[in-house]
Amino acid sequence: MFKRVSLSGSAELFRETSSTPEVLAETDPEPIQAPIHHLPIHREIRPELIPYFDYQLTEAQVQALVDAVQKIKYPHNLKNTAKLSMEEFERLEALRQLLLDGLR
Repeated sequence: MFKRVSLSGSAELFRETSSTPEVLAETDPEPIQAPIHHLPIHREIRPELIPYFDYQLTEAQVQALVDAVQKIKYPHNLKNTAKLSMEEFERLEALRQLLLDGLR
């Protein structure tokens, strides 16, 4: 069996206040002048020049580039970490050189 315990001090929480609270008068704050920033009237806008390159690539070369980008994006998905065959290495080196030559 449990005994009820009265909480000491709880009566003070709910007793009425003896005086009415003092209410402060509301006053409007003084308006603050915002600083004026002078913007330039005329500004020349120069578009950024983006260089474009034209390449004539075979379907196999495009597929090699797509595969390379896929491997770079998702290196954790590589199942085969074996080295390239000499033929594939030379084919990719030729493609790399073709791309570099187009930059010059």
